[in-house]
Amino acid sequence: MSSQDPKETLLETIAILESKMDFLLRAFNAKPDKSRYMTAQDIEAEFRILQRTVLNRSNLPPAHKQFIPSLRVGGGRRKYFDRKVIERLFSANV
Repeated sequence: MSSQDPKETLLETIAILESKMDFLLRAFNAKPDKSRYMTAQDIEAEFRILQRTVLNRSNLPPAHKQFIPSLRVGGGRRKYFDRKVIERLFSANV
C-alpha cells in the first residue's frame, strides 16, 4: 500500500471543487439556446398569439388540456418555451 502525500490529496480535492464551482456558475449564468427555446414575446411575433395567452396557459396545471410547458433558467422570472412544442401546438391552429 502506498500512502499519498496529504498535500497532493488536498490539491486534487481543490481542483475537483473548482471544477464543480465553475460548472455551477456557468449553469447559473446560462441563457437558453435561442434556436431551441422561445420567449412569450418571440411566440407573439412569430405566431401572432398574445404573449399573455401563452404565459397564462403555462400557469395552468399540467393535466389541463390547454397547458403549455415552460422552463425558467437561472432562477430568473422569464419563462422559456421549447420551440418544437410551440410549433407543434400552434402550427395546426394557424
